[in-house]
Amino acid sequence: MTRDPKELTEVENPAVEVLTRHLGWTERTAREADALRPSRKEPVLVGLLKEKIRDLNPWISEENIDRAVYQLTSIPASSVLEANEKIHVMLDLGTTVLQDLGDGWGERSRTVRLIDYDTIENNDFTVVRQYSIEHYTECIPDIALFVNGIPIGIVECKSPYIVRAMAEALKQLNRYQENGSGFRNQGCPQLFRTAQFLIATHGTVARFGTNYTPLRHWAEWKDPWPLTLEDLTLTLGRLPTSQDALLFGTCSKNNLLDLIQNCIVFEREDGRVVKKVAKYPQFRAANKILAQVTAPERRGGFVWHWQGSGKSLTMEFTAVKLRRNRALANPTIVVVTDRTDLDQQIHGTFLHCGFPNPVNAASAADLKEALSRPVGQTVMTTIQKFQDAAEVYPTLTEERNIFVLVDEAHRSQYTILAANMRKALPNACFIGFTGTPISQKKRDTFAEFGPCIDRYDHRQSVKDGITVPIYYEGRMSKLSIAGNNLKDLSERLFAGYSEEQRAKFMRKYVTKTAIAIAPERVRRISEDLLEHYRTRIEPNGFKAQIVAPNRLGAVRYKEALDALGRHDSAVLISKMHNDEEHYRPYHISRTEEQEIIRRYKEEDDPKIIIVCDKLLTGFDAPREQVMYLDSPLKEHTLLQAMGRVNRRYKGKSYGLVVDYWGLGGALRDALSMYDDNDIEGLVHTDFKREILPHLQAAHRAAINFFAPVPRVSRKDDYKQACILYLKPEDYRIAFDQVFKQFSQYLDMLLPDPEALRYVSDLRWLADIRIGARNMFSEDDDPIEDIEAKVRTFIDEHVRADGVISVFEPVSIYSTDFKAEVGRLSSDDAKASMIEHAVKREIHLKLEEDPIFYESLLDRLNRILQEYEQQQISSAERLACLTAVLDDAKNPQRHAETLGLDPEVAPFYLVMAAEIENPERFKEAASDICAVIRGHTVIDWQQKENTKRMMRQNVKRVLRSVGYPQDKVQDMAARLIELAARRYRG
Repeated sequence: MTRDPKELTEVENPAVEVLTRHLGWTERTAREADALRPSRKEPVLVGLLKEKIRDLNPWISEENIDRAVYQLTSIPASSVLEANEKIHVMLDLGTTVLQDLGDGWGERSRTVRLIDYDTIENNDFTVVRQYSIEHYTECIPDIALFVNGIPIGIVECKSPYIVRAMAEALKQLNRYQENGSGFRNQGCPQLFRTAQFLIATHGTVARFGTNYTPLRHWAEWKDPWPLTLEDLTLTLGRLPTSQDALLFGTCSKNNLLDLIQNCIVFEREDGRVVKKVAKYPQFRAANKILAQVTAPERRGGFVWHWQGSGKSLTMEFTAVKLRRNRALANPTIVVVTDRTDLDQQIHGTFLHCGFPNPVNAASAADLKEALSRPVGQTVMTTIQKFQDAAEVYPTLTEERNIFVLVDEAHRSQYTILAANMRKALPNACFIGFTGTPISQKKRDTFAEFGPCIDRYDHRQSVKDGITVPIYYEGRMSKLSIAGNNLKDLSERLFAGYSEEQRAKFMRKYVTKTAIAIAPERVRRISEDLLEHYRTRIEPNGFKAQIVAPNRLGAVRYKEALDALGRHDSAVLISKMHNDEEHYRPYHISRTEEQEIIRRYKEEDDPKIIIVCDKLLTGFDAPREQVMYLDSPLKEHTLLQAMGRVNRRYKGKSYGLVVDYWGLGGALRDALSMYDDNDIEGLVHTDFKREILPHLQAAHRAAINFFAPVPRVSRKDDYKQACILYLKPEDYRIAFDQVFKQFSQYLDMLLPDPEALRYVSDLRWLADIRIGARNMFSEDDDPIEDIEAKVRTFIDEHVRADGVISVFEPVSIYSTDFKAEVGRLSSDDAKASMIEHAVKREIHLKLEEDPIFYESLLDRLNRILQEYEQQQISSAERLACLTAVLDDAKNPQRHAETLGLDPEVAPFYLVMAAEIENPERFKEAASDICAVIRGHTVIDWQQKENTKRMMRQNVKRVLRSVGYPQDKVQDMAARLIELAARRYRG
């Protein structure tokens, strides 16, 4: 396949230069790499691996070197990911062999190191371009990275000038992994048995992931810690690109081995294994914590990472690094939360990720027992277990080698329980983790834990695409709970009683919560929120959470939704002893609750989940876009709850909190706990007013994109001129960006009436986008990549106005094709439609008849070149292209001129391209077709035995007719590949 020169010069070359010139890697050619492995089916550079095993393990015998290599390259596993997990353990801890070292202990199990993590330069770091791997087909990753001959990194490069460059790079990596049913038998999965990280880059943007990472979790690596972007500028002599930052941050030798050893986990989620690798804030924070606690003065501190940025994994990476650090000599690690569900969540994270033996303290007594004799344990507990019936909590240990990692450090660290914890462990080092630190007179995270070790706030998280911004909308103020409502209600309900008696009755019976859960109020709010959900949220496929003030309120919301015909909701409330009958239908087991949560996250139903105090912290459901708040939350509880909607998901550009309680004042109070600089953009409280200027600017940019196109009187002619203006690929890329930004802001505002006046321009621009996509590229549905609400407007317009019938790609064989061309008004428009229809046909048929369609493509390119050089006129270009079109429609006519059956001609042309005077091989081509057809069975393309027999018989035919002996082997393989593409079943 021909490589894009821009991909090579602007992406691949700069990447290899950074690796070799600045990071100390050695480049080997693909040919040199091939010489170090037994065949192209083997991804590991076996020769180099043997050499490094010998260097790192000088005691080892040659027989055991072979055995260690075999253990790595032939590890038994039922899946690629299972093999990858086992190999990751081998890369970390080594593998074992039996050997007698002559030390008097006889033959014993010995550890064979594959990587030296202590002396980095003892390892070999090799980069190979265009590294071929043969499986069912040949795969050639752009860059393969090896440590000691083991392929641990794959880099896929794309030109920055192609449409959807990042999407294409990620698609290629998924194809190599066969990640998706559409890529079956098209990749090289054995390469990913050893791979630890993957990079997709087009230079301008580079993203980092690992095996089978979902698209939404691919992220840029923006901080090349311990270097800075300023350091990179000085080193490179230019401003660093996203690709530069990622390579310096992940592929410097120290960082790379740190990532492999300490920052990759295999987590069990709902019965499946998910491989995760640290993102740059997690990696940076864990390393900065280690540096702080191992400094001579050994200080604690806290990590300020915004909700949704993966604090639990940051805590685990930190724990791993603390435990591995030799200077700390196997410390005790205590992980503290303030909620049972968070305690279980973090314990589960550590346990599922393979962290050695985390102990979950079941009671205060268990906790005392565990901490009285600290011996390198990892103990999970809640802050509530630091309680005692005695008046003074005892000191459990004065050991210094104890590190306490406190989750949600802004909560519960200012009470008697926190004092007990610090008295129990007076010399421990305390490290807090929080998304919302406090700086108040009585509660100060900074004073309690020390300095901020690392900060990754909401602004950077949104900028990086890790989370989405949170918008706040107050609704139905008449139904919110205010003091005046209560006063009016008191006078009506208790008329005739004294003021003192009314006050007593009100305190006892009439609370804000009692009014809030009145069935009529709940019904009216349910009607409003369902209309809001139906028009604003549900069209894009997202989900909702309702927060009620108490358990009865949650039940009443469920009943109201059911009465309104929405049965796709679920209630999660705590059950209590002696509960009334009203609650019993909602008593479910822990397992049933987890199943509802799983379905909420992964399946279509339930679409709405109703809670009162559950799932307000630590709950990660990316498909949740809106939270309907009808509960008197305040301060950090309010901010934590609002953070549930900030998780990223495909097509989700913001999270929304709709307030039915009247929490504007509480929100202002919560935000007032921070400096103005810290809260900027934390919650957008007037988002519609914020969005409108952005929408107006995006609208102007999209409309003005076509300012250079001369206006003409007929609207259709002007539309065609705008479509032709988008012929250059870089123009289409640029227009796609402004169009999508316009559509995204419109989606945020719809169905607000302010948005409606922009819809007609959106439809007009969509017409042009559809026309350009269909005329100039082979992309699929040109509107599927925009939000569903906006797409609905376009779809309705398309059905009403018949836009698709004008611009839909029409097959060159269709009886309508000539009529469609005739409807265009200019020779240029007609020629463009023919040109791209022919290109599309060549693209579809090239693999089935490569020689014939390549000749058509050459003719097409010559015509276009002559036109560009003004050697032919528009009319002559149209005539020439029409002739190419006629030939493309009639490939059988070309076969007839050769005197061959149309089925045989493609095989003959492939044979003829390799030699002079090929006429004598026409009959052989027919014989070869007969041989191949005689062996075809269902799925024969995946059956190696069938293909082997085909190759043998084809080679026999080729030799019998005197085909050049040195070409027989390769030609037989090419003919079988051609047959695999032409014949199905």
